[in-house]
Amino acid sequence: MEFILLWVVFAVAAGVLAKGKNRNVALWAILGLLIGPFAILAVGLIKPAPGADQGYQ
Repeated sequence: MEFILLWVVFAVAAGVLAKGKNRNVALWAILGLLIGPFAILAVGLIKPAPGADQGYQ
């Protein structure tokens, strides 16, 4: 049971990080479920996508 809960935590964490970087939250949450901490590491290392609040300089 704890193992399943841990993977759900990874999915939520990856989704939250993805939202903060203007990335696809659902995709990263699924990746968090599938590959766990590696998804968190990957989304943490990618650059933020340009969004409505980010302008080109």
